Amino acid sequence: MSFEEIQRAIEQMLGIQRQLQEGQLRLQESQLRQREDIERMLGVQRELQEGQPQLQGSQLRQREEIDRLIRLVDRLIGYSITNEFEHLTLEECMDALDRRTRRLEL
Repeated sequence: MSFEEIQRAIEQMLGIQRQLQEGQLRLQESQLRQREDIERMLGVQRELQEGQPQLQGSQLRQREEIDRLIRLVDRLIGYSITNEFEHLTLEECMDALDRRTRRLEL
């Protein structure tokens, strides 16, 4: 092998090595971006999990309030059918008192 052939072979090997190093750098950068994305996703997941009990509590309170309103509507329908208006004012007073105590408990 001549000197020029050896030099070309070395240049080719150096070119291949440079390409490999550049590929490794791109791979490392890609892995770093993926790791950052995963960390962000884990943060969002953690926030969602932390907020879940509050959401469930809110949903439970809403459901209780809906149930209470349904019972009240049922009573109002019953009062209108039986014309027991004097019971209605008593029920309204009881509901107002109940609401006040609930607000004080919160």
